[in-house]
Amino acid sequence: MVRLLLVRHATADWPDGVDDLERPVTAQGAAAARELGAYIAAHDLTPDVALVSVARRTRQTWEQLASELPTALDAQFEEDAYAASARRLLQVVRERGGDAETVLVVGHNPGIHDLVAVLSADRERVPLSYPTTTLAVLDLPADGWSGVEVGTASVERVVVKRSR
Repeated sequence: MVRLLLVRHATADWPDGVDDLERPVTAQGAAAARELGAYIAAHDLTPDVALVSVARRTRQTWEQLASELPTALDAQFEEDAYAASARRLLQVVRERGGDAETVLVVGHNPGIHDLVAVLSADRERVPLSYPTTTLAVLDLPADGWSGVEVGTASVERVVVKRSR
């Protein structure tokens, strides 16, 4: 079995003249990301590998989240994860997961939410919405990431950390 943690980036600002790729996380979003990191640490969900979109808001989400983890972990920043479809995100995970038992992806909607739906064996466990700073924990019956198949995951939990 392998475990996949799917995180939508924290709430981001969109200042005038700033390209989508460079949108920064708000102060409230940063706080929510730290709360999510603390949750991951407290529930023994710390990943072995982190795959993070190259967008500024996903990188900042990762930095805040990672600051609460018990061990330092360098993320792999993935151009292919920016504005990616569920199928493309799955391909990135299959290619980059390596021998990790737990992989965390920080990405964007609709791709992250769609990936939960594509992988889930039980559609009733898929959340209807996927707001910012949401985590889905999926357990997959595969010996490695290359063997992950659609429609086989158990959605173990979904956690939403609201920006305040």
